[in-house]
Amino acid sequence: MYEDWDRLYAEANLLNVPRMEGEISCFGMGGSGVVCDILSAFYPLVKDMKFADVVIAVSYSGNTTETLQVVRRALSMGKRVIAITSGGILSTLPVEKVLVRGGEQPRYAFPLLFLPLVKMLRPDLVREVIDGVNAMEAKRVAEDLLSHVRGKIPVFYASTYLGLAKRFKQEINENAKYPAFFGEIPEVNHNEVEGYAHGDSLYPVVFSSSEVDEVTARLVNARVIRVSGMRDVSLLIQSAGFLSVMLAREMGEDPTKLTRIPEGRRLVERIGG
Repeated sequence: MYEDWDRLYAEANLLNVPRMEGEISCFGMGGSGVVCDILSAFYPLVKDMKFADVVIAVSYSGNTTETLQVVRRALSMGKRVIAITSGGILSTLPVEKVLVRGGEQPRYAFPLLFLPLVKMLRPDLVREVIDGVNAMEAKRVAEDLLSHVRGKIPVFYASTYLGLAKRFKQEINENAKYPAFFGEIPEVNHNEVEGYAHGDSLYPVVFSSSEVDEVTARLVNARVIRVSGMRDVSLLIQSAGFLSVMLAREMGEDPTKLTRIPEGRRLVERIGG
């Protein structure tokens, strides 16, 4: 699926998106919500929905309990809500909709969710997102990382590009069923770095965009990947997919199969969806 992302981005680029202005909040869970985290490096999103003029809800299935709860609360507050979704319950609510094609796992459908958000908030970056997709180069990056991650637990760190670190962690967790973590710079410089006194089982990776990121990398002896814009981010997101599938194969895992996440969703729905 990750090899096919150039086609998915082209498909997403044909979608019409609403115009907006004012303060924007963006929310979602898992492989859907991470698009908000990644774009936050390029657009000043409002963290507290109370102070937002527009709330963007991202849910590929349209049935994610936590996202539906946020949308209903936003509507009760009189907020303008825009949903990026393939359907589900979310598409039946009184919100503006950007409807994308369904049928994929949310993590594989990333381009269908991410590009509409970019078109809404940073249309000037659409071409960089599309141009960043390069399966051959993304595989090369993934293969190099795999040679170091093998037998270790990867930990991804970033400041500006924290969403990218989160995406790498998510992909490895879901596709390879393998532990991986992420941490925010500079916070980790005040606590987590001390853990590396006994961190031989960890393989730290820093997505660096500042001198402070480089400090973290030195403190934990991390692999440094320098990031300087949306084109780099787009390539690395694709690399995360390839890395996770490569690791899944080595672990004998089916990257398309999920067991604990669906059970978790069912249990959350019982709590009060």
